[in-house]
Amino acid sequence: MSSNNEQSKIGGDAKYYQGGTKETAGQALGNEQMQAEGAARKNEGNTESNASKNSSKDTLKDKANNLVGGAKETIGSAIGSENLQAQGQERKNKV
Repeated sequence: MSSNNEQSKIGGDAKYYQGGTKETAGQALGNEQMQAEGAARKNEGNTESNASKNSSKDTLKDKANNLVGGAKETIGSAIGSENLQAQGQERKNKV
């Protein structure tokens, strides 16, 4: 099953290519309105696709911070290092 971010990226890419096709057709036909509509659709798709990519990166960063922070916290607890435990808690709070 695909995630919402993946669906947004696919939808954004589809809009980008649809817009590019319409823009090119408008250029070939000398139709400025069609060309402008295509350019707008292309820009909309690019924006949607990029937003999806950034959202995915943020989610991965959050998961990494939680994982590394939890590991530091656990190791700090096991070896009796309050400093390492505090570092782990701080890293987890970046989420």
